[in-house]
Amino acid sequence: MNFLNLGKYLSFFILIISGVVYVIGDPLQKLISYQGPIIGGAILGWYVMNSSTPKDKFVDLDGTQMPIASLLLRKRSWIGFVIFSFLVIPWLTPLAFRAVETNAAISILAYASELSGGFIAGYFISSLKFMEKVVLYSLAFAGDLFYVIVLYIFSQIYGLPETVLVDNVLGYVYGIKFSEGVIFAVYVIKKINAI
Repeated sequence: MNFLNLGKYLSFFILIISGVVYVIGDPLQKLISYQGPIIGGAILGWYVMNSSTPKDKFVDLDGTQMPIASLLLRKRSWIGFVIFSFLVIPWLTPLAFRAVETNAAISILAYASELSGGFIAGYFISSLKFMEKVVLYSLAFAGDLFYVIVLYIFSQIYGLPETVLVDNVLGYVYGIKFSEGVIFAVYVIKKINAI
């Protein structure tokens, strides 16, 4: 199976679906759809890094084939994740999100910023060792708990009924996070040769 092509098409699919939800969804759905450009952009960044590297320019690090460019970026990978944070986190504040709701140009800027942040994270993810990826995913899981709190706060700001909040949170957990968790679990299991 060609994982590079799968990653490319999966990223475009995620970006299209999240873009549609971003345009037509209610405020909570729009906030949840921020996950799309982050995840889709990350997959696209990973795809660009791995597809632009010739087959003879991969090195083995801890049993994983890593592009030589990723190895060179390894000591500076933290910069990519700091940039990711600056591009993504500000859009989760009530002030920025209100501006997104009322101004089309800012709305486009927010989506592009989330996409760029995801792309940068995906581009640098190949430079991390296995345990660093596990730690990063654990931090992301903690961030997801914070995200549910953000959804609650925004539901209060917009005066949405609790049933709408519950529907959106369940959609977020089962539609996005459960899928991510399964994919990461399969990655970990394969990495430790449990299957």
